[in-house]
Amino acid sequence: MSVVELRARGNAAGSYVRPQGSDSYPPAVGVSVGWVLAQPVQDLLDQGRALKWRNLGTIGNLAHLQKHGDHTAHSAGKVRGVVYAKDTELPGGGADAVLWLCRQRDYDTSYIDFFNVDGAQYNYAGVKKRSSSDQHLHVSIRRGAELLRVTLFDDVAAVLAGTYGSAKGAPEAFHRLGFVDGAILVQQDGSRQVWLAGRGKRTLLANNTELTAVRQFLRQRGANDRITSVLTLTSVVV
Repeated sequence: MSVVELRARGNAAGSYVRPQGSDSYPPAVGVSVGWVLAQPVQDLLDQGRALKWRNLGTIGNLAHLQKHGDHTAHSAGKVRGVVYAKDTELPGGGADAVLWLCRQRDYDTSYIDFFNVDGAQYNYAGVKKRSSSDQHLHVSIRRGAELLRVTLFDDVAAVLAGTYGSAKGAPEAFHRLGFVDGAILVQQDGSRQVWLAGRGKRTLLANNTELTAVRQFLRQRGANDRITSVLTLTSVVV
């Protein structure tokens, strides 16, 4: 169950009571609802903090909790107990960088349900669908992507810095994986094997020498070189 695993990962969590003035969508007024952030939301929260981008909210305020959108843990059509949305104030050029990434054929944003920015709403592929009152970036995650790890904000920062896609000097593991930006180190609980993973793929690091080389390369790029512990590995081995 995704809620259990998300809590086990240590994702931000809490509870709220459905407030007076709420709509008729369940749960009823006065019912306590536990919540935990979907993994993509947690990843964006962590990356945004590291980049010092202003977080405008994940779990919603009173007005959000009176309704049943993705800033609640009772969003219509999604898993009860999971928060699927995050609002962020992007740096200059950030909106254009998000749109550029979403429109790249080899960059997977299919985990996004929709996003709003600069007064417009877009689908996961960066196609404009309608206007929006949001000027900040609002990202909503689709159902089914609750456990997925993402690197969108790190990649936006790389685009803005002009380093996105640079693979000069990359260890062989990155070439097996087929990309550099967004690659992270993962290890299944109870296993000694470490994988370089991302975009639905993973490649096994053969030994400590290869692991050290990968971590050093990630640090040189200002990327996360920590090994992330996971309960399950579901990506394709390459």
